[in-house]
Amino acid sequence: MRVRLLTGVLLPVFLVTGALYPILNTHLEDRVASAQLIAKSLLDAEHDALVQEMNESLNQTLAIAELPSLHRILEAGREARSPYREDLFERDRTQLDSLFETLMTHFGRYTRLALFDNDGRTSLSAGMHQRPSSPSGQPETDVLRNIRSLPDRSVYVSPPYLGSSGAGPEIPTTLVDIAAPVFGGQGQRLGVLVFTLDWHYLVSGLPHTLKMDADANVLLVDAGGISLLPNSQSQFALGSSLDHEWPTAWDRMRMDERGDTVIDNRILMFRSHDLRSHHYRSQAEQVVSQAESQPWHLAVTLPRPTTASLLQEDPGQLIMIVLAYLLASSFGVFWVLSHHRQKTLRKKAQKISLKARQYAHDLEDLYEQAPCGYHSLDARGCVLKMNCTELRWLGYQADEVLGKRQYRDFVTPETRDAFDSAFRDVLAEGHEGSAECELLCRDGSVLPVAIEATAHTNDEGFQYSRAMVFDLTERKPIEELLVQQSMTDPLTGLGNRRFLENQADLEMARSRRSKIPLCVIAIDLDHFKCINDTYGHDVGDQVLKVFAETAQNESRDGDILCRIGGEEFTVLLPETTEEQAGIIAERLRQVIESTPAEIGTDVVEGGQLRYSASLGVTRVHPEEVSLKASIKRADAMLYEAKEAGRNQVMGTPH
Repeated sequence: MRVRLLTGVLLPVFLVTGALYPILNTHLEDRVASAQLIAKSLLDAEHDALVQEMNESLNQTLAIAELPSLHRILEAGREARSPYREDLFERDRTQLDSLFETLMTHFGRYTRLALFDNDGRTSLSAGMHQRPSSPSGQPETDVLRNIRSLPDRSVYVSPPYLGSSGAGPEIPTTLVDIAAPVFGGQGQRLGVLVFTLDWHYLVSGLPHTLKMDADANVLLVDAGGISLLPNSQSQFALGSSLDHEWPTAWDRMRMDERGDTVIDNRILMFRSHDLRSHHYRSQAEQVVSQAESQPWHLAVTLPRPTTASLLQEDPGQLIMIVLAYLLASSFGVFWVLSHHRQKTLRKKAQKISLKARQYAHDLEDLYEQAPCGYHSLDARGCVLKMNCTELRWLGYQADEVLGKRQYRDFVTPETRDAFDSAFRDVLAEGHEGSAECELLCRDGSVLPVAIEATAHTNDEGFQYSRAMVFDLTERKPIEELLVQQSMTDPLTGLGNRRFLENQADLEMARSRRSKIPLCVIAIDLDHFKCINDTYGHDVGDQVLKVFAETAQNESRDGDILCRIGGEEFTVLLPETTEEQAGIIAERLRQVIESTPAEIGTDVVEGGQLRYSASLGVTRVHPEEVSLKASIKRADAMLYEAKEAGRNQVMGTPH
């Protein structure tokens, strides 16, 4: 018992550990990938913002250097000026002073804008700053020296240095000079334009200052690994050496232009940017800077997620894990305690299972050997199950049908539409359908059946259909005989009024569709009541039979001869004009007149009874929807024939 309890506690603990480890590991990998993606996004945002700020300053410097008024100021300083030129000089100077002041006001990044001639003298200046390396009041000789030999549309960018801010000389800040040579219209060098940037102000507008991610740190160093960000914006002080502060990171960053790594459990994502070669987004044709300052290296660091940090972020996860272990251990103890009880229940279950299997076997035998067919179909109509009875009818084995054949493949083409309609009803909201179809058996024979189907559904909707199939082999001939009898006159064997109406619907539709003529002949035997009264109804019936046989012999293929009632008959003539119908009617009248009915010598001397018929002919109009109007016109012509003396053919006037 002790061994079982120990096993019941330890085994669930091992199982829970095995189940949780891949989940936590996958979650950790996802968080690491997410952190890398965040670092890359922050790095790209920092890089794009820095490049945009620098390019904007480069473009503004080049644009101002090309102003004609600025060229005139420098040219005027090199030669004596007439009063007119002096007035023009002062106007240009005033405009440029106003422009410089506007740039200083609207672009907070500039601390000074200055224009020097070729001798280094200041021609214009706005703002103030002082380089500690130059004596007060002297021009920035290092800037002028670096740009003196540069061609037109070239820019010099100095490394960051300490100088006076725009707020006053007593407030130092980090500055960067952007200088461009100024050329005259004839290509002569006139001087130098210098824009001095407040570096602290420029980098304060980068995305990292918004603290989009509290755990992210941003590094910006020059080619020598010297930090270029102010103390408040980076973990390393401005001017500190990354090689000294974080040598592992610096060794990795200076080796590659772009990459990522994990150092000291922090994700490091970095890339470099060299203003001298990557200025394609600006208007400068050449950018020059001191070799020790370029390229700049920009990096973003984020702490690498660990399992411990994930659990610290969400204490609920830790609680759930502890609960999982407690529940697993409790389950193990419960399993040990209930093991004996389960043995007893298992024996009872085995007995019940044996009875259930026997019951299921009996049900399966009833299903397979039922006197009717059973089958189940999926939503596509594929056969999922079919009992032995229906398989014997069709002549197939189960492995040839189940899961391989569509049930409609066994239905004859003539009755397939009826099956499809019933199956759609099963799939529809009513979930019931029935149809009478013919099945194609393997030996080529056709089996008439009736199918009654319902749908098996659950909360997810339709699952499969269940259908009973009844053999109609014995019932079908009886039904066909009844249908034929309902359409046939029992005395003459001709079609009756119902048969005529059905055929008329078909022929009238065909006539309208194909634009072919259709005519009707109404026939009535003359003095037929007198025949019945004189010789009896048996002789009258014999005359009707003889007429039917005679009229059928004279009819063409496709003509439809029907007995409407009593001695009245109708002939439907497809593809026949009214003129042709009149000829046919006249020929039939003559044959009737010349063909007496054989009724026996005991009834009449000679055994033959002559009789005649009156006929009315009319055309069926295409716009008519039924045959009633045409029969009415044909009857009217028939009555005219009788009034004219009988044994005649009358047609409607053209």
